[in-house]
Amino acid sequence: MAATDSEFAMDLLPTFASIALVNLVAWITPGPNMIAVMSASLSRGRRAGLLTGLGLSAGATVWAGLAMVGVASLFDLFPHAVLALRMAGAGYLVWLGLKSLRAALGPGPGGHAAPAAPARAGSAFRTGLLVSLTNPKAALFFGSVLTAFVPAEATDGVLAAVVLLCSVLAVACHSITATVFSTDCAVRFFRRARRSIGMLFGLTFLGLGLAVACDSVRRP
Repeated sequence: MAATDSEFAMDLLPTFASIALVNLVAWITPGPNMIAVMSASLSRGRRAGLLTGLGLSAGATVWAGLAMVGVASLFDLFPHAVLALRMAGAGYLVWLGLKSLRAALGPGPGGHAAPAAPARAGSAFRTGLLVSLTNPKAALFFGSVLTAFVPAEATDGVLAAVVLLCSVLAVACHSITATVFSTDCAVRFFRRARRSIGMLFGLTFLGLGLAVACDSVRRP
């Protein structure tokens, strides 16, 4: 039995390696998740970036869990649910974009930029969670791309291990992003170019949101 268990574990190594690889590729691909962590880290510090990343990781864990129990197949049966999710995600990204633009263009007292407000744990975590849960690409990633690597005969223990792996990788990756973009060098650069970077983040969020909305409208 021990030998059989060992062989079974060895057979799963390529599966877990593939899942880890696609998660890493998804992390380094620019998108709403990375932009959210970068924006929070640069404008409100490492704590805000880490909390935003934890919110994103919680959302990723939810999506991974839903995918493992087959909820993604429900989207095929109820296409309007996908449209609702897409439009909700588009609206939230547009709202984040307008918020970033407002912060970048709005001067503080005396015509100078206002100092960054301290991060509130609930607010930063909630932002990350909502970005993740309303991100249609996250649903697509976990519901199709990720599950393609999971063997059909996978046991409940294997499925739970996949969800745990995705959760741990999300925390690690977003923590790296938050740490890198909250360094003294990055923060000093942001303070010198606060308006330009804030506008860039704002326009990026707006562009992502409008792209999702337009894509949703064009889909049959």
